[in-house]
Amino acid sequence: MNRKILWVILMAFSTAYFAGCSGNPKHVTINITTAPPASIAPGGSAQIAATETGTTALIDWSCTPVGACGTFSVSPTSSGQATTYTAPATAVGLVTITATSEATGAPFATVNVTIQANQGVAGNFAFYVTGLDAGQDIYSLAGAVLVNADGTLTGEQDFNDAFDVTSPAGGDMITGGSLSVGSNGVGTLTLVTNNAALGTETFTVNFVNSKHALIIEADGNATSSGSFDLQTLSSTLGGGYAFALTGTGTQGEGVASGGVFTITGSAIAGTLDVNDAIAGPSLGTAFSGGVLGTADAFGRGQITNAPFGVNVVYYIVGAQAMRIIDMDTADEAVGSAYSQGTGTFSNASLGNSVFIDQGNFAESFLYAAVGEIAPSGGNFTGVADINEQGTGAAAFLDAAGIAGTYTIASDGYGSLTINPATLMDVTKLGIYMVDSSVNVNDPNNSVGGGGALIVDLSANVLGVGSLVPQTTGSFSGNYALGLQDFFPGGSIANPPVGSGEADFVGNAAVTATTFAGSGTISDPKMLLNPPANTDSVTFSAPVAADSSNPGRFTITPFTVTITNGAGGTIPYTANVYQASSGQLFWIEDGADGLSSVFGGQIQQESALGAAAAKKVKSH
Repeated sequence: MNRKILWVILMAFSTAYFAGCSGNPKHVTINITTAPPASIAPGGSAQIAATETGTTALIDWSCTPVGACGTFSVSPTSSGQATTYTAPATAVGLVTITATSEATGAPFATVNVTIQANQGVAGNFAFYVTGLDAGQDIYSLAGAVLVNADGTLTGEQDFNDAFDVTSPAGGDMITGGSLSVGSNGVGTLTLVTNNAALGTETFTVNFVNSKHALIIEADGNATSSGSFDLQTLSSTLGGGYAFALTGTGTQGEGVASGGVFTITGSAIAGTLDVNDAIAGPSLGTAFSGGVLGTADAFGRGQITNAPFGVNVVYYIVGAQAMRIIDMDTADEAVGSAYSQGTGTFSNASLGNSVFIDQGNFAESFLYAAVGEIAPSGGNFTGVADINEQGTGAAAFLDAAGIAGTYTIASDGYGSLTINPATLMDVTKLGIYMVDSSVNVNDPNNSVGGGGALIVDLSANVLGVGSLVPQTTGSFSGNYALGLQDFFPGGSIANPPVGSGEADFVGNAAVTATTFAGSGTISDPKMLLNPPANTDSVTFSAPVAADSSNPGRFTITPFTVTITNGAGGTIPYTANVYQASSGQLFWIEDGADGLSSVFGGQIQQESALGAAAAKKVKSH
């Protein structure tokens, strides 16, 4: 063949080949370079962009499921140009967004996003709270709701203040309402009841994780604090349980009770401690004859012949936990029972621990105590803070050294005696051990388990609380906060105008030196300065580790700024005791001179919603 002819043929082939390669997908790449967030609320929007190499072709945008996945403001786009994706109006779950190049071979890249309301919080939840109603009576409330994917809900509840309102034998039906949760985990729970005396109840919730929230009633009619927890309704209750309840007696006096019981089939038997503000402590009473009734579709059931109430209702959280409410018309109480597992207990079951103990009875002596103990062989040493109603140095102790003895029986029933005068009026605690896998402050949490429920059995004060194992950890990150603040006779603005309560939930970002965040205070008696029932607040305070007492921190001053109503500030100081990175307890330092008493929880938050948006490899 003539060399000239061969050269012409080769040149023609080469031109055709490389012309074809200009759209060959092997030489074109496309990637999602601006991804949407992991989850988007129905009707929400986000910017998305894709970038190409090897071509200048336009990029087409699409999504699945087709017809129900949302829309794009611009399509096609050029490489690197953003389009606005708008989610569908309903919570459809997983949506796959695809960017497809118009280059030959149509290479494409995809990214997943979840369209969900309330950061994906949905399912069956049990809740309980205790606090003061509009008449300043201590009230108890427990219930359960089914939260749908769009935030609507139904359920049932039991309310009791033993003086004005007690729900009927079958409880109140929650006929409607809603849950809304923001990206920071804070939201509003509204319950529409068929009880004319209660009407619609409104709560502020703060989700620590997707299965657990701190909760306060914040509708201006009543105020209270408690917990909101995902239910496992298929659970079967059985075996040993520790329990503790708080409420009022037939004369309006404060009453706290606790102990251990065993469920065998439907039979309940155990040991009970009671501390009554009038009758005083009664310890170690054996009981039997209780009967556990069958739970309904919301996890609600009845307990008959119980020692802690004639008419008792329970709500299942799971096999590991239940909420219990005394529905007698002449007295009331609410609390929890937690599984003790299958093991036996002894003095060796109690290790280094942090405890909180608080009396929330306006009719009794108000106080809070928080501390840490190191037990060994039936003896313990430790350090604790206490704040009792009143002002001046005689009303509080900071970082006080404590010591004493303790004993724990094989069924987990025990007590801890504090040497007199070292923690003021707190001298004896009933401790009721739980299984090492059960977190008493977040029952769906797989970490932070063990410890005990507490009932204060001292002669001059009574209250309830918890004791949890203390491990090493840092106090740094994002935390959900909750507290109950009690005023024995007056307010910060105008003492004394009468007793009352204010409840708080919020968030804090914590570093080695700062404690800053925001939240909501429910203050129906307007005890904290402004003429508002519910206050939005912010705070920014220094936090410092106590070099003499590892695990203890000071927040001084903890000045809270009210940002609505007439504004104002609350000049608190506070101290914190750390059980772990995830669980801490805090207490108002009586040195602030406010005469109020608060105690509460600090729990480390985890992300809500879907995992990070997943970008699929380009094709």
